[in-house]
Amino acid sequence: MTTLITGGAGFVGLALAERLRADGEPVVLFDRAAPRADMLARLGRESLSILLGDIRCPVDVDAALKSANIDRVVHCAAVTPDADREARDPMAVLDVNVGGTANLLQRCAVGRSGIRRILVLSSVAVYGVKPPAGETYEEEGSAPAPAALYGIGKLASEQAALRLAELYRLDVRVARLGPVYGPWEYATGVRDALSPHAQVLAAAMAGQGVVLPRSLRADWIYSRDAAKALAALADATQLRHTIYNVGGAVMSDLVQWCALLAVSYPGWSWRLAAPGEQGTLRYNLPVDRAALSIARLQADTGWAPATALDAAARDHLAWQASL
Repeated sequence: MTTLITGGAGFVGLALAERLRADGEPVVLFDRAAPRADMLARLGRESLSILLGDIRCPVDVDAALKSANIDRVVHCAAVTPDADREARDPMAVLDVNVGGTANLLQRCAVGRSGIRRILVLSSVAVYGVKPPAGETYEEEGSAPAPAALYGIGKLASEQAALRLAELYRLDVRVARLGPVYGPWEYATGVRDALSPHAQVLAAAMAGQGVVLPRSLRADWIYSRDAAKALAALADATQLRHTIYNVGGAVMSDLVQWCALLAVSYPGWSWRLAAPGEQGTLRYNLPVDRAALSIARLQADTGWAPATALDAAARDHLAWQASL
C-alpha cells in the first residue's frame, strides 16, 4: 500500500508523510520542488520517494502515478494566496487549484489500476467569514460562501473533483481542513503567509517582540492531529459521506499561544495591539471564524484531535529543537 501525496513538499503534505511512514506505509511525494534539506533530513528517506513535477501537467502526473504501486492519492497541491497575489496573478492561482485538481482526477481515471481512494484537500475557506446559522460550520447545514479567491477555487476544486469522480467512477472524498499550525511548516513560496503560530515562534526564537493585531480565536488544529485525520479518511474502508470537516474542535487564540511560548523564552515580550496600532504579524483572516463541526468525521472514523494547546507547544518546541 503506497500513498501518493501531491504538494508533498508542503506543510500538510510533510505532516501526512510523517504520519503514514510512522504507520509503516511507503509514501511518494510529488511537488514542483523537493522539501527543504533540513525538513527532508528530519523526515528521512526510508520508504520515501520524491518526484518533481507540475500538478497541471498530464505527463508529470502520469509519471507519479506509475512510479509505484499507488493505492491512495491525497491531493494537497495548492497555492494559498494573499490579496496581492490574487490581484497580481489570479489565473495561476485558479489554474493550480482548480485545473490541477481536474488534471489529477483525469489522469487517475486513465491509469486507475490499483487506486482505491483519492482524498482531495479543501479548506474551511469555502465557508467564508459569515457566521454559521448554528454554533459551528456543518458540511450540509452551512452553505458555502467563500470570500476570497482561495476559497472560491477550493469550492470549485471540490465540485470539479466530485463531478469527475461520478463520471470516472472513482472513490473521491473531500476534507475541508481548518486552520493548522505545528511541525513541518516552512516557507515554500506557495503560501503567502505562514500561520500566526509559526510567526510568533520565529519571533520568540529570534528574541523579537510581538504585537498581536488581535487574539485571533479559531478552532486551530495541530498539524500532527490533522495528519491523523487525513490518514483516517484515506484509509477508512467505509465512509458514508463525500465531504468531511477536519477541525481542532476546541477554540484557542494567539494570546494563549504567546503565553505558553513565553515560559520557554524568558524575557521575550509580546502584547496585544492598542486601539489603532498595527500589529507585527500577518493574519490571513480578517475576522475570527467559528469552529468546524467534526461530528461526521468522528462518527465515521473514530478520530478526534488529541493534542491540547499546552501539549502542542511542548511538542512543537521539541520538534523545532531537533532540526
